[in-house]
Amino acid sequence: MSKPMLRAFVIVLLGAVAAAGCGNDTTTSPTTTEVSRGSEVFGGTLGIGDSQFWSFTAVSPGTTDVTLVSLRPAGNLTTTFNTVVGLGLGTPQATDCALSNATNTAPGLKTQLTVATNSSTYCIKIADVGNLTTTVDYTIRVVHP
Repeated sequence: MSKPMLRAFVIVLLGAVAAAGCGNDTTTSPTTTEVSRGSEVFGGTLGIGDSQFWSFTAVSPGTTDVTLVSLRPAGNLTTTFNTVVGLGLGTPQATDCALSNATNTAPGLKTQLTVATNSSTYCIKIADVGNLTTTVDYTIRVVHP
């Protein structure tokens, strides 16, 4: 490479470096941390006038969704009921579940309770509110952080 060519190359290189350092409008977008949620399924048999509860642990703050998926005559996997029962979310207290949110609902595929929860132990409670005429098997799905 001749001296004039080398000089021109160095000048172009220095110009490129200088231009790269000027007017750098690089922006960064804020990052969001998505809370990972887990799913648990609880089930059992509920008698007339009875209630039951199940405990679970939320490992971080977020939203907990509770869905009463099904009510069936005890021992029957094909027939379903649309009977309204009590469904609630709360905290375990001795041998019961102290409810902070509750609703009376029939089973369905749409979430019946959505509650903001913190890192803690919670419980789900199902109860006959006077509508059961026979013992039923139930399935409850809980999605929580």
